[in-house]
Amino acid sequence: MKKKLLIVAGAGASIEFGMPSVSEIDSLFEQWAMQIAHISGQDKSLYTNIKEVSNAYYSLNKRNRLDVLSNFERTLFTIQSLHSIVTDKEGRFNHNLAAFVDMKEFPEIIKFRNEIGRVEGFDFHHLYSRLIDQLLQLFRNRCMTLPTQKASELQRLSTLIKALQSYFEIGVVNLNYDTVLLSACPSLKTGFDIGTGLFDKGIVYSSGWDFIYHLHGSVHFDLKGQKHDMHQIMWNQDLNSTFAQNSSGRSDDTTTEGNSHIHSAIITGLDKTNQLLREPFMTYYSQTVRLAYEADAILFLGYGFGDKHLNRCFNYNRFDGKRRKIVVIDWANMKEDGLQFRHDHWTYGLFSALPYNAHEMLVEGSSLPYPAHHFKNSNTFEKSSNPDLPMSVWYNGLLAACDNHQLVLNELLN
Repeated sequence: MKKKLLIVAGAGASIEFGMPSVSEIDSLFEQWAMQIAHISGQDKSLYTNIKEVSNAYYSLNKRNRLDVLSNFERTLFTIQSLHSIVTDKEGRFNHNLAAFVDMKEFPEIIKFRNEIGRVEGFDFHHLYSRLIDQLLQLFRNRCMTLPTQKASELQRLSTLIKALQSYFEIGVVNLNYDTVLLSACPSLKTGFDIGTGLFDKGIVYSSGWDFIYHLHGSVHFDLKGQKHDMHQIMWNQDLNSTFAQNSSGRSDDTTTEGNSHIHSAIITGLDKTNQLLREPFMTYYSQTVRLAYEADAILFLGYGFGDKHLNRCFNYNRFDGKRRKIVVIDWANMKEDGLQFRHDHWTYGLFSALPYNAHEMLVEGSSLPYPAHHFKNSNTFEKSSNPDLPMSVWYNGLLAACDNHQLVLNELLN
């Protein structure tokens, strides 16, 4: 019988295929927000204003060695939180914290029909939802060009996956909205009936491996809905068709605590654990701990280890005594330190999720730590010296790993 390999794909797995990076999305949001919530009399948007105010606050912590700054997901979460509290103060009066919070005065923005007015609760909702809808359309446009503009890259990725499938049953937990992995391996099961577009949790519960679960959503997810559920997510195979997203025209999904999230085909921002409580996300997530337990090996592709709800799925199994080989495919610049001396969000998340010790990460056959450029120049892995906790880290990016798929396979099989 083949062993089981769980693949976890993060944003870094898609950048070499033309998908936007975190910084590019942030820049695009700043541009798009100028058309949605332009601050009157200033050359900036409400989105940029919120990001700047947040960063000024973070900078007050002089001992913050991780240099916390607002990326687009942090900023979206701030916008969504402001929507919840401001709207509550405008008449809902059921938010747990709103009774204790006094809001700053927000600037005037250019609203519908070029009207100028002070920011209100709905303006935060409108900004957030419009940005998400435009982001989805951007991803769909790029995914439609994948087969032609990135044919060579997809073939290289397909070669890696086929090599893995020769020795493993594979399953993919995909955190990306794009079609990169599905294009490289279209036979993987999604839990949706492609013909009807309906999600069938029975497929997820009863089927074996060889799946891809879009844990945070997909460009194929469509909020077509049925009479009993206007926000039901269905699968739309035709990316060139009209999608029924219109997040700004939909009601909120409000948590017990009074926080509001938009009804969208994808999960964005923070507080993802509350956003996961819809189908198909809830079924996908409920299976992830089991999949991490069943896996004989785990392959991380461009994952930033920033999603604590997912990290906990691996952390939950860390003391079960099962020996699993971990291979991490990532990219590092030539000036980056090795894991013993690297202290950033990525390494903090990595060692929070997985039971490894940075001081055991070495060059194979040596007792000395090496910087990232050593492994990049030699196409080798930084490895754990602990035989009971085998982990190998690759720093040359996904496509270089595809071109050296036998090296990756050797690491997973050892």
